[in-house]
Amino acid sequence: MGKDSAQESDDFSQHPLFLKVLGKYPDCPDPPSPPAAAKHWDESDFEIFVASMGSISPQRAPKKAADNVPPPADEKSGKELQSPMMESVALFECSPLRAAAPSPKLTKKEEDKALQASVSPHASGESIRGEPHIKGKGMADASLVIPSTLFMEDKAPEGLKLEAILTKFDRCRAACLQSISGMSTFSLVKEHGVGILLADLSVCVETEALPDLIDDVFVESEIDLPKMPQLPSLQRLVDRTGKSSCTATFSQMFVDMKTGMLSGNSTAYNCIKRPCDQIFERQIPNSKTLAVRKELAHKWTWPRPALGRPFKPTKYLQGRYVIAPSDCDTYNTMYHPKAPSVCEHAALSTGETWACRPCNAFYCKFLSTLLPGTSLLVHILVEETADVGTRALFAYEKKGEENSCVLCAFAVYGGSVPGVVYQEEFSAVTPKAGQALASWAKSDGDQSRLDAFAKTSGCDLSALA
Repeated sequence: MGKDSAQESDDFSQHPLFLKVLGKYPDCPDPPSPPAAAKHWDESDFEIFVASMGSISPQRAPKKAADNVPPPADEKSGKELQSPMMESVALFECSPLRAAAPSPKLTKKEEDKALQASVSPHASGESIRGEPHIKGKGMADASLVIPSTLFMEDKAPEGLKLEAILTKFDRCRAACLQSISGMSTFSLVKEHGVGILLADLSVCVETEALPDLIDDVFVESEIDLPKMPQLPSLQRLVDRTGKSSCTATFSQMFVDMKTGMLSGNSTAYNCIKRPCDQIFERQIPNSKTLAVRKELAHKWTWPRPALGRPFKPTKYLQGRYVIAPSDCDTYNTMYHPKAPSVCEHAALSTGETWACRPCNAFYCKFLSTLLPGTSLLVHILVEETADVGTRALFAYEKKGEENSCVLCAFAVYGGSVPGVVYQEEFSAVTPKAGQALASWAKSDGDQSRLDAFAKTSGCDLSALA
């Protein structure tokens, strides 16, 4: 009778299943009281509610008497999580403090050994000395560390070859994803109809004293899943002393392969999120992990360093570039590590040589597929500085598509390290700004179009007027 009265009351804070779930997480801060819909919940629904600290309230229709079959895991988060537009929902999954079935308790040494056994020995194409391991467990910057080696193709006469480093990062990122979750980009598409779209990348070189050739380096790969459908990643190239030589961030999204829209497939998302939370030790809902999850949710909205003034180009240049087959991957579009080299070649096509200096900072936004043979007109705005290098904004217009913008980027050549793309420069890398730049460039100095571009990009164009 007590159980029935608890379920019929509007207050579900004493519901037996709610209390049972709370008992699994003794360190969990007090969540809000479950809503009225909790009268239809099973234990897994209460678990989702507790793990998300009330952020997720599963919506479940009343069960029929004959319907005792529990729903699949992907339905337990509620219908509202299936929408591709639910970017505002933070999807927090959890694992119980103790497994339902009894299992022998492992020693710390046995746990570490089991963890290492679940990690791929190395990224494809990389030779290593040492074992992969997890760094920063329980923290927002937890990462899988893969030992690697710095080879000839990774270094230029001065500085790093960003194309080679981004390729190394791509291999390690794929190894990290598959070794932790057991899922690859291919299996995500095949099993769930979901692909991973790279929207933009950012990379900066942090030191002039780079590791020597044939030297041990380590690639630290973070996989963050702050909220569906986001899958951002951060990677670092670290030398044997622990000093970071280069850091790159990748804005990635889950995309439905049939519609091309952002995916709301919670099953596919949880196939990666759950094992990542477990291996990075962020799965138990207590005050520490909840603080880490909050940090992850805000991590990718942090503003870039401010320069304190708008980007002020002093020169406009026009270059050309044709996408080569060697620039493309198996998806028949430009391979993203090629972006810094594409900008380098486009700059050199103008007759200028400032792109021969090391590229210490680079940001690129991918806007369209670029097939082999695609002819591009490149609009470049350049600011020469004495202390922070040559700073260049690139907008790529596809031949035959007037005032289009299919790729835009900002690069810093030479200057001090660590390299940085400031917030004012970052804000100018948009498709609308690129389209406005292309429109002005072909208008013989039309002041109205220059003003329109200045308004769109936020740049100070007084030196070009």
